[in-house]
Amino acid sequence: MPGGERQPGLLPILAEDLRTIVERDPSVRTRSEALLHPALPAVWMHRVAHPLYRRGRRLLAKALMLLARGVTGVEIHPGAVLGRRVFVDHGAAVVVGETAVVGDDVTIYHQVTLGAVGWWRDNRRADGERRHPVIGARVVLGVGASVLGPVHVGDDAIVGAGTLILGDVPAGARALAPLGAVSPRKTTLSDTDPVPGAESPSGADPVRGADLVSSAEPLPIADPVRGADQVPGAEPPAVVPEPAGRGGTAGPRIPLGPLAPLAIPAPWEAPLAGLTRSRPQGPESGGDRPPARSSQSRPTDERNGSMNPDSTVLIVGATDETVRKAKELGLTILLLQHPSKVNAEQEELADILHVVDYTDWAAVEPIARQLRVEPGFRVAVSITEPGLENAGRINDLFGLEGTGYQVTRLLRDKLAMRRYLAERDPSAVAAAPLLLREDLDSFGALHGYPFIVKPTDATASIGVFRVDGPEDAAEVWATVEGLRGTRTDRISTMYLLQDFLIEEYVEGPEYSVEAFSFAGRHVVVAVTEKFVHADRFAELGHALPARLEEGVRDQIRARVASFLDLIGLRDGVTHTELRIGPRGPMIIESHNRIAGDAIPELVRGAYGIDMTEYALGWPFGLVPELPDRPKAHAGASVRFLVSEAGRVESVEGGPDAAAQDGVLDVRITAKPGDRVHSLRDNWDRLGLVAVTGADTTAAIRRGAEVIEDNIRIRVTGADGRTWLARVAETGTPAGVRA
Repeated sequence: MPGGERQPGLLPILAEDLRTIVERDPSVRTRSEALLHPALPAVWMHRVAHPLYRRGRRLLAKALMLLARGVTGVEIHPGAVLGRRVFVDHGAAVVVGETAVVGDDVTIYHQVTLGAVGWWRDNRRADGERRHPVIGARVVLGVGASVLGPVHVGDDAIVGAGTLILGDVPAGARALAPLGAVSPRKTTLSDTDPVPGAESPSGADPVRGADLVSSAEPLPIADPVRGADQVPGAEPPAVVPEPAGRGGTAGPRIPLGPLAPLAIPAPWEAPLAGLTRSRPQGPESGGDRPPARSSQSRPTDERNGSMNPDSTVLIVGATDETVRKAKELGLTILLLQHPSKVNAEQEELADILHVVDYTDWAAVEPIARQLRVEPGFRVAVSITEPGLENAGRINDLFGLEGTGYQVTRLLRDKLAMRRYLAERDPSAVAAAPLLLREDLDSFGALHGYPFIVKPTDATASIGVFRVDGPEDAAEVWATVEGLRGTRTDRISTMYLLQDFLIEEYVEGPEYSVEAFSFAGRHVVVAVTEKFVHADRFAELGHALPARLEEGVRDQIRARVASFLDLIGLRDGVTHTELRIGPRGPMIIESHNRIAGDAIPELVRGAYGIDMTEYALGWPFGLVPELPDRPKAHAGASVRFLVSEAGRVESVEGGPDAAAQDGVLDVRITAKPGDRVHSLRDNWDRLGLVAVTGADTTAAIRRGAEVIEDNIRIRVTGADGRTWLARVAETGTPAGVRA
């Protein structure tokens, strides 16, 4: 909420407002265009008027906001409190009352009112008593929503279009008005003739005021952010708690305005249009693959007979291997896949495929609701970073056994995790948000140097810096400010660098822990040595089993088990990174997914355990529980290729390397013509080879031999000089040079 943390100065907040418009309005592509956003003048004017109002300059403050209202049609009282990165889309007829509080990252569509319940009540209130609502962080207020009185809308809630709120809304809940009934225009029918589809709800987009969908194919579920939705057979309208509880208990009802009864068609009468893609059914199906977002419908029994929900998994984002493994386990696959990731193999293997931005809960939820009704599924699973949170939301929504949103969010948001641990573990690593340039100096004075600056939810060592002394602060701050709000070719377009944190630096060797949890019993499958660049935190190699004394292994097992218990994770795969410092093993970060960089291949090669198979099979009882201490039968390692700056001229030898004895995987990311950077983070590596060996040391040596004997990546520098990419060095996990 606003005021919960020390706020930056005016100029950084104004810059954030511009970035927010670029991030959330797809029609705006640059900050220059954002300057012309129709609601921006009202938000910026409020940033100036609110401090004036607080200092008693009420007339001037009101005059400024009156001017803003005349320009934009947005009426925000100067006494209202606006958090950071508040986005007002379109803006027309938005009203925010004097004592309203709007949290960080809130989205407000047009015609929203945050008002009082009426002067006849307000006049009876005590002086200083709040009359208007408090809106939590990351709330979405749909078009025409009205929140009236001193009520509280919790963090991450959604208030649907046209909804009237007169009571508190729990965090993560959804308050929704009913869809309108569509009656097609009569032509030759008599007055007594029934009208086909007259009681079918429309598929309009009421947040943005989109046109009605033809009644010939009525939608039982509309977009929940850009309009209310309705589940077949449910009462209109209800609040659905998102991550509250794991037993599927309904949350409290929200007192809404008067609602007309709504006739809901059965799900087989009104399929969700425009999102489902199924495999063609032979030559008669027509030839080419349909474009993304096109719809092909088929009965659920056309390929596999009636689908059994108890053997059906909803996978949120997946690699080809994940889909393949699920099919090998005999599962029925419902797949949500991003338009940029879907391919022919996934279309072939998935029983039902929805092509959707699966990071967008507003798009995912209505699909999940429909799939839960027909054909049904037992659990939602994701083992890819962008899909984790929405898989958790789906499990919470239906009270399923899979890991829920709160646990996933704690693992994904590194600052939230640090705060959570600090409240429960006095020995936890200290951390703080990075909001101002001065925060770097304050943290150094309090906790000493060096310390780490990194994004709150990025991966692959992107944006990670070590601050060795006060002299580094200015350069690191400038770099961080340049990264905020960016999507570059080095960062997946499904991620956005936004918030950063500061945390203590733990001096010592770094390891990752691949674990699997069985109803609260945490099994450390493997401890992996991580060879990290001494200055830039890029990972230059992995090897397992880690060459550690048994006493140190026991400390790592105990620390990871304690951490997972504190976080609340009970089932599934985890990948946890830690360092062994003066205070023993210290958690750096953790993820409820399999590791990257071919580490799962190392685990399979050294232990014979397939972490992907376990992640998919355990919820269905298809894999046995692992012993407390699995035994390795070999060593395994990943070695990387790196180079100085230049441009790739040619790439040779990948297939030859893959054919060598003991090779588990070869991945060459460099292509002729690619620009090569001096090593900054994991994205600057050119490829990897994963191998097995008699033991860990032999595997490390074997990986280098396979690269040196087979792979030729030729790079040309700016001066015309050419050279071959080399094997990144490995020393100890404490830090190595490339």
